Amino acid sequence: MQKKTYCGDCSPEEFQKFEPSFRQLISLANKEILPRFLCGIAVLEKSDHTPVTAADRGAEKVMREWLEQEYPHHGIYGEEFGIKEPVGDYPHYRWILDPIDGTKNFITNAFQFGTLIALEKDNGDGFKPLIGVISHPQVGAWLIGDGKKTVLHLSDNQEIPCEVRNTTDLSQATLLTSSHWTTPEQHGTKVIQDLIDQVKLYRTWGDCFGYFAVATGGADIMLDNELNYWDVAAVVPVIEGAKGVICSTSGGNPLKELSAVASNPGLIDKVLDVLNNKNG
Repeated sequence: MQKKTYCGDCSPEEFQKFEPSFRQLISLANKEILPRFLCGIAVLEKSDHTPVTAADRGAEKVMREWLEQEYPHHGIYGEEFGIKEPVGDYPHYRWILDPIDGTKNFITNAFQFGTLIALEKDNGDGFKPLIGVISHPQVGAWLIGDGKKTVLHLSDNQEIPCEVRNTTDLSQATLLTSSHWTTPEQHGTKVIQDLIDQVKLYRTWGDCFGYFAVATGGADIMLDNELNYWDVAAVVPVIEGAKGVICSTSGGNPLKELSAVASNPGLIDKVLDVLNNKNG
């Protein structure tokens, strides 16, 4: 497929202006999340039957409060507390918050959870993500991407540019998903098994960690058959900034079709061919 971008054009001035805000939001979220991890936290069930904890709600609450004070005209779209519309003239900015992506991992003491934060811009033709962050608070590592570059930040203040790896043969590829296709969580079909059967290694180390692994060159393919908007907005600039490709499982816009495949330009067509049964 011809590589498409689903990011907005983030200027150097915009990145320089907003990058410190991402650092602040990560810090605020971490202070709510880390003390509650591995502590037997109470788990509630939302109306869609997904779990939520005080860590999810506390982290989003403090991030929203800071954003409303710092950027009162900006919009906010969070998993736990909904949408605040932007005000004023174009361009409009909007922050997308997923305080704990992978809550099921969090509540089972698994380490593959994280915080997703995106900043979007609307020039009058709809919102597109400018900057995205995948933060893993429990290890002090986070990625920030703007569609042009992606950088890994580590707890010892290292900053490492990231790129997807260049595997082009499915038989040598590592595939990650958030859950196995036969479970109710993903509502997958047998074409996913066809893909599993062709790759070298398959693991359900998914949610935001799967995209982190692809962007940092640890895995080749991350597949999510079903997503919410807050699950995908931040990962688009991260994957594209790491010179990768992200699209829906049909090859379209993941922000509209709300499914995602992330890989590298040399492998993505082969993945999509299997998923759309073009070789069967």
